[in-house]
Amino acid sequence: MAASVRSTLRGVAKSLTREIDSVCQPWLEGLHEKLSSEHSTDFQPKQVNDPIWGTIELLPWEVALLDTPFIQRLRGVRQLGLAQLVFPGANHGRLEHSIGVIGALEEATRALGRQVERWNIKNPNTTIGKIDTADRYAVRLAGLFHDVGHGPFSHALEPVLEVSSPLEGTKREEGGWRSELPIVRKALSELYSLNKIPSSSVAIAVMMVLSEPIHKLLESGLMSEIQLSASKLEERIVAAIVGAVEGPGASYLSALVSSQLDADRMDYLARDAHHAGLEIGFDTQRLLAKLEILRVREENLHPTERELRDRAIKSDEGTFLQLGIAASGFGSFEQMLIGRTFLYDRLYHHHKVRAAEAMAQRLMLVAERDRGKRFTFKEIFLGVGDETMLRIFSREVQHAELETKSEAAASLAARILERDLLHRAYAFRGRFIATPNGYDAKEMTATQNESWLRVVKTLETLESRYALGNEIYDLASNFCEVLSAASPHDRELSRIKAALAEVGPEHVIVDLPESKTEGIRLLARYPNGALRVPEFSFNPQKWAEAYDLQKRTGYVFCPKSVAPIIGMAAKTVFLKKFGVVMAQEADGYIKADPAPDDWTAPVIGAGIIDQRAADLLKAKRHSLMPVREEDLGVPDDWLKTDPDLATKLSLQIQDCLHGGLTSEDMEAFRKVMSGLFSFADEWFMGDYVTSDLASERELQTRMARSLRSSKISLDEGTEVSGGELDLFAEDAILIENKFSSKPKKTIGDAAGVQGRRYAISLSSQVVVVVAGSKAAAGAFPDKANCVSVCRVAGNDLNRVEIRFDLPFGAVPPSGEKAPKR
Repeated sequence: MAASVRSTLRGVAKSLTREIDSVCQPWLEGLHEKLSSEHSTDFQPKQVNDPIWGTIELLPWEVALLDTPFIQRLRGVRQLGLAQLVFPGANHGRLEHSIGVIGALEEATRALGRQVERWNIKNPNTTIGKIDTADRYAVRLAGLFHDVGHGPFSHALEPVLEVSSPLEGTKREEGGWRSELPIVRKALSELYSLNKIPSSSVAIAVMMVLSEPIHKLLESGLMSEIQLSASKLEERIVAAIVGAVEGPGASYLSALVSSQLDADRMDYLARDAHHAGLEIGFDTQRLLAKLEILRVREENLHPTERELRDRAIKSDEGTFLQLGIAASGFGSFEQMLIGRTFLYDRLYHHHKVRAAEAMAQRLMLVAERDRGKRFTFKEIFLGVGDETMLRIFSREVQHAELETKSEAAASLAARILERDLLHRAYAFRGRFIATPNGYDAKEMTATQNESWLRVVKTLETLESRYALGNEIYDLASNFCEVLSAASPHDRELSRIKAALAEVGPEHVIVDLPESKTEGIRLLARYPNGALRVPEFSFNPQKWAEAYDLQKRTGYVFCPKSVAPIIGMAAKTVFLKKFGVVMAQEADGYIKADPAPDDWTAPVIGAGIIDQRAADLLKAKRHSLMPVREEDLGVPDDWLKTDPDLATKLSLQIQDCLHGGLTSEDMEAFRKVMSGLFSFADEWFMGDYVTSDLASERELQTRMARSLRSSKISLDEGTEVSGGELDLFAEDAILIENKFSSKPKKTIGDAAGVQGRRYAISLSSQVVVVVAGSKAAAGAFPDKANCVSVCRVAGNDLNRVEIRFDLPFGAVPPSGEKAPKR
């Protein structure tokens, strides 16, 4: 017999199970006592007036659950985290939203019931079964429970829960409930066919539904009217919370709780817009009226829907039911997508909201660091509201279950409570990345996109953003020391230096909002009966990709008093770390005053930055792509001889290529360097090393043959600037060949300068010199020593020579003689 969902999930997360059982027990203890007493309360239905759905009727067992701390604690967990600091009306809690989801679910099931009746009248031979009362009750419970996994500050808490590497000074947990959260998320993905991996808050909600206190309630007579066993009801609730397509307890109604057209989304979009005072023009009633239960068969599916066709073939009688929408409802659905996009731009990602939530995340991590250990599950899920939690951290309020002594965390909490939020010192966005003049739109976008991806990939975790914030703070402190020494009587500098020392690195926060990219997965019925995923004039996938580059914005937050020096440090760190400079538009976007001009000379004199960096940051304002270790494609066996070879070469190239490469040139560079390293490998592994080389022409022939075998395009012998090219690879990389029949280390020393003349004409930034020379007796070089980097010319700050010195005519290994002593 297959294990139940409950036994499976509780079995793979025993620590999390114990923590959740312990937390839920006192929350539900009062209800257990009422149900077990001789004078058990007879719970009655209740009507709730709601600003979105009107009158919502709650069923007796829903009322019983609603009046427990298990659900009531959601009253203090704000739906929008700390957004009320910016939008005062957005003060609604997750309790209000959960009741609203029940209202939306009731409206949806009624609409679907009417649609089923109409379908069955028109199609008596292929009827759809009426919505089962037990299923209706189960999805309502799922709606009530779906947000119970949220702790203080709502979604802002999730990255803190997922931090695997706590701040230095925090005792690392071995095992424990945190390490089991990803296990539960993975297990849910294996138990069910899902559209996306469940979040940490969803995983916690599921484990709370499966907790011992809730299980006892489901086994009690409280919900006898549902007429399902506790295990069956649990499975249906869990399947709905995770939005299961297939799996234990899953049905087409599961999508009503979690999908792209669910009651959760319909409620929070309408409710968030209402309370924030933002009009999104979202017609929920028409959208509900267009919901349908679709009979999905291989014959009525569009040929492009391969996964659905396969599922239909494997289903009983070749048919399965799925929630969808009629084609006449496309306008309403598209309106919802646009409304969601608008709210992300104007509300969820508002820079002050981001600052407040970043401060909340930081204060929890810093509080853990300063007490030397992670928070327990019980300490996080205290059952108090967001504001009370902030007052505990600020030490205005004491709680027996949570002790915090962190001065830095108290300062951050007090700032949030007083709405003294951190300011923007630096903004970074794909579209802000500066590129050289003369780029066409396509090349500029490609360069910005590739540079932006590097930034995003590096900063995707809370730990990496924390580390970058520390790096910026340290550099700002260094700047202050140098500038104060250069201008000891400058009062403004003295003030900034003192303020920076007072705020500490905890108040310098790098923030980057998560990307919410998702393609359309909703199935639609067209007038001819065909089913397919619809195409809209507003494509959320393409919009999200464009948003990521054009609108998704990260910030470096800090107190206003230190914003100028933090901004200068952030610009420098981003240039050094990512090779990017933000255009002046970024400064204007955050209304940032530029650092004084007289700050530049002292930091150059101290060697913190060079003139090239100063020019890029202040005047030229353009970014290209720096060459990284991975761009060189150094073979692994070369690194065995010199593990730091790729690092050294990339740093030397960066020093020569002050501006970096365009994205197109970088693609060519990677391809050609990989081919050259392969050619060098062939040289050293074959008989080239021990055989004689007749001429420079023979070297070029061998190399050209090898590069072409690597699918590298080559131009040979083209006349340019009064001379003839050796090789021009991928329309970007110039290759010069040199030859000497005698051992000569300086062979082809002028080749790079010679190649520079061609490179200037061809707008090429990379000159490769491949030099073949007679191997000296007893001096056979390692492969790692045959490649080197130098500047082509002292006054050329954006052109590099990469040199491969290849020996030939060496004595075979059997002929080597021991050196004389």
